[in-house]
Amino acid sequence: DLNKFIVMVLAARFDKSQEIEVLKAESVMIRTDIYRTMGEAMQADSTSLGLEFLTEKQMKASWQENYESNYALIADCVAATGSSVLMYQNTYIEAKYTAVSAGKTLSGSEISEEKYAYLAAVDCPEDIKSTDYLRVETFTYKDFVKKIKIQNVYEQAGLHEEAPFQDIQIVSKTDSGYVTKIQAGNVIMSGTEFAKILGLSSAAMTIENSNGSIKITTKGDGDGMGVSLYTADTMAKQGSSYEQILKTFYSGITIVSQ
Repeated sequence: DLNKFIVMVLAARFDKSQEIEVLKAESVMIRTDIYRTMGEAMQADSTSLGLEFLTEKQMKASWQENYESNYALIADCVAATGSSVLMYQNTYIEAKYTAVSAGKTLSGSEISEEKYAYLAAVDCPEDIKSTDYLRVETFTYKDFVKKIKIQNVYEQAGLHEEAPFQDIQIVSKTDSGYVTKIQAGNVIMSGTEFAKILGLSSAAMTIENSNGSIKITTKGDGDGMGVSLYTADTMAKQGSSYEQILKTFYSGITIVSQ
């Protein structure tokens, strides 16, 4: 059941915002991703969708005495959006989102991806107030090299284990601070991939050599693309509708009934 599955996906994101208009916006985003993934076949199983979700058992374990009220709230928000989806030039969009931006979301032009032409660069000054906005991770030289080398494709990166910092270079980054390309040894990778390998919360980062360790400071939580859920939560508290939230972060899109 489509709506039931949307509820399951929203349950996994429920800690990001419990605002009704944000939950409605996310309902439309998730429904869009499902239709886009299903394609003309109009069918898919949960594993092929690539969406994290909670089962009923997991919801009960997580929410305990609040299970029924939380479930009812999410289900009502999903139902309230009917069969609405997001389209750009008659095509389902990839409804990107980030939990907390680095202060500004990325535009499609910044990441040089024509398929993300609908992504708007939106100032999100409220995001700096999030407890997840700023994080500092410190790696010993040995641990850093180990994490890079554990990825089979990067085993021969050529990092100097005694002084790997000299082999790290940020190649390019966006105006808002997101690293788009970074070199580690003789390997160049995306900032997002680098962040994933090291378990960082964001590719908006600065890297320093600190007393024999590598210190990485990140801003935001997520890849910085699409709807900032933290800013969306603020917008909803200030009276914005889910349509206004979606059209703020996705430029030139239409909300249509499927």
